[in-house]
Amino acid sequence: MNDDSSIFEPPDQGQVTRHVEDLIHRANLVRRGGWHQYRHVWSCGEVIGTALVLDDDAELQRCGETTISALERWAFDLWGITDGQADTDAGLPRTRAWFGSLPADIPSTTR
Repeated sequence: MNDDSSIFEPPDQGQVTRHVEDLIHRANLVRRGGWHQYRHVWSCGEVIGTALVLDDDAELQRCGETTISALERWAFDLWGITDGQADTDAGLPRTRAWFGSLPADIPSTTR
């Protein structure tokens, strides 16, 4: 019997930190070179997460997403099923705050 209870729990802090590092890295790549070389290589989640960091509504629309739908997807990656659903039900304040904190971490030297 498989214990799937871990999917309901929030990811460990290390995983959340890796999301920060990964999305900042991807945002810097897009800022330097544009979307064209990454759009069809990265996963949908990676593209929409990066678009959220960059506040790029046009890219979200290309993916068939809105800011809200993209945040809803990421809420579950960041907080697990139980806490992700609670954040979604509350209007995504925790996920919005998390993404809102990321652009300040992107070094301005990449612009």
